[in-house]
Amino acid sequence: MNKHTFIQGLFFIVLLAACFVFTAPAKCRTLKAATDYWPPFRIKSSNGTVRGIDIDLLRLLAEKMGDDIKIDRLPWARCLYYLKRGAEDLMTGVAKTDERSKFMVFSDIPYYSCAPAFYSRCDHRKVVKKYEDLKGQSIGYTRDSAYFFRFDHDRGLKKYAEDKEIQLLEMLDARRLDLIIGTDCQVDYDIVHKGFKGRIVKMPYKPEDKVNLYLGVSRKSDLADRMDEINKVLKELVNSGEIAHIAHSYFAE
Repeated sequence: MNKHTFIQGLFFIVLLAACFVFTAPAKCRTLKAATDYWPPFRIKSSNGTVRGIDIDLLRLLAEKMGDDIKIDRLPWARCLYYLKRGAEDLMTGVAKTDERSKFMVFSDIPYYSCAPAFYSRCDHRKVVKKYEDLKGQSIGYTRDSAYFFRFDHDRGLKKYAEDKEIQLLEMLDARRLDLIIGTDCQVDYDIVHKGFKGRIVKMPYKPEDKVNLYLGVSRKSDLADRMDEINKVLKELVNSGEIAHIAHSYFAE
């Protein structure tokens, strides 16, 4: 190989490398995810950051889509409000409702399922064995949450809203409420980890409905145009068992 040929070859290699550098796909964008504490899906760490099943899911989703992710911790009602305005891109742990569908696009499939359940103190005399047993009892629920149709739309029940489920547990323990309703995934976790074990129990009545947890994207976000991509990645994570594996690691803590 003569000097001229060597220089030509070197120039070609440099040009090819530069081509890869300048045409390599860059991060598409930083996705803004609104979330509130909801163990074991979103857990407050000792340093104030959020960890949990949903946080691991969001990071995996962003990584597979070639994006960055920014987690914004907000009260639940404000999370919904910001998605309605388009100030945040997406949320996890969202139950699908007609009202929310007006400002949010949901993933095709849920990534996890819980079930609504009623809880009371161990010494509560009126055990809830059927829906009709709820009548006349004070029932706490998390503001702007959806549980199951009959309960959500029943104006004949004595229902009291609070911002966080931990507040409901504390009020129940202090005898300020007769019952609370919550998704069993979180309440069962909190009873054990927040010191209520042996004092608060799940009632026998089990609504047939499931609380399917969806990923929701603001209709005002340009991320809504990438729902096909989101659904493909989410289905892969569910079908591969990756999400179930992540969840097991938190419930086993």
